[in-house]
Amino acid sequence: GQPVAEVIAGLLRDHPDAEGVLAEARAVTAEAISFTAEHRIVPDLDGECVVGPAPPSRRWALAMMSWAAPFEPDAPSRYYITPPEPTWPADQQEDWLAVFSRTTLPAITVHEVAPGHFAHGRRLRRLGSDVRRTLHSLSFVEGWAHYGEEVCLDEGFRAGDPRFAAGVALEALQRVTRLAVSIGTHAGTMTVEDGAARFETDAFCYGPAARAEAARATFDPTYGRYTWGKLEILRLRDQARAAWGAGFTLSRFHDALLRLGSPPLGLMPAALDQ
Repeated sequence: GQPVAEVIAGLLRDHPDAEGVLAEARAVTAEAISFTAEHRIVPDLDGECVVGPAPPSRRWALAMMSWAAPFEPDAPSRYYITPPEPTWPADQQEDWLAVFSRTTLPAITVHEVAPGHFAHGRRLRRLGSDVRRTLHSLSFVEGWAHYGEEVCLDEGFRAGDPRFAAGVALEALQRVTRLAVSIGTHAGTMTVEDGAARFETDAFCYGPAARAEAARATFDPTYGRYTWGKLEILRLRDQARAAWGAGFTLSRFHDALLRLGSPPLGLMPAALDQ
């Protein structure tokens, strides 16, 4: 019975403090890995994922995965969290921490860890083709992780907590706003300030977090790829259901798709032939 903006504002205010973000991220990481393995969303999930603060070179993003690369000796992958700067005013720290609310942090974590980037990276290490292990379409990489958020929702991750569904929806709003801002910035019709205002209006992202999202368009112009990749994977999944009939399972579809590595979106239908 409340306006949507008021409901979301209340959800975003419920977040750990700067000292507690990493502890909560570690707990959700273990939960996401366990859920992905139990439901066989990504087959043969193994490896170690370490959660820690982002080094200075990676603090342009609020959260990111640095996986153990396919040709490197096996090592832990790292899920980086960027805390707010302690020198910021209290209201700016609050806006930054809202990104890691108990509504949005679980959705961010399944994207970055499992069945998202960490799980994808572990799968790449098992491929026999050097090309498929090495050459990555970022539209697939990010589309897969964004798709994974919706898969977790559909498969019952935190089914008893409606905040997870709200978090998945908020993350989708953020990603489609990236698409709009990337186009506006590089068409010359939108400044960084305009982009930040767009994130505040359309994606419920505020203050320095909105500014960081808008600034990313200046050096990552295709960061709208998340939404595009997700929609193409969903379309292919519908095709797999129709083609395989009673033989369709999510595990079979994901296994066939990830055997391609990180394919250009136009080559994904090859998965239907496996």
